[in-house]
Amino acid sequence: MDPGDKWLDRDSGPVVRPYALTGGRTEPADGEVLDLVAVVVAVDPPEPAEEPAPGQVAVTLTPEHRRILGLCHNPATVADVASDIALPLGVVRVLLADLLQAERLMVLPQRPAHEQPSAALLKEVLHGLRAL
Repeated sequence: MDPGDKWLDRDSGPVVRPYALTGGRTEPADGEVLDLVAVVVAVDPPEPAEEPAPGQVAVTLTPEHRRILGLCHNPATVADVASDIALPLGVVRVLLADLLQAERLMVLPQRPAHEQPSAALLKEVLHGLRAL
């Protein structure tokens, strides 16, 4: 028997349950839940310090955290990350919040609603596409 097989039941999937990946937490520690379309991107790790700065949480990177960081080298939405690592959205949101608090990820700002393209511009694009 392969030693890696003890953590996988071929019929039921991974033995580790999602709540175990978050330490039983169902919401991010800071209470701020990321939107599905929020775009996150990995940043270079901060310089190691003797102790975490006030408000910063020391995070031990789990394999799931490392997978998320690998996926986020290029900007990705929260929904894309959850889909790519095949974990429930709630678990991914908690893991992302851990990485945000550890300053390993950043959320890219979204365009405010008043800066969205006008209806006239969208109609022009639609007419141009239909003309193709």
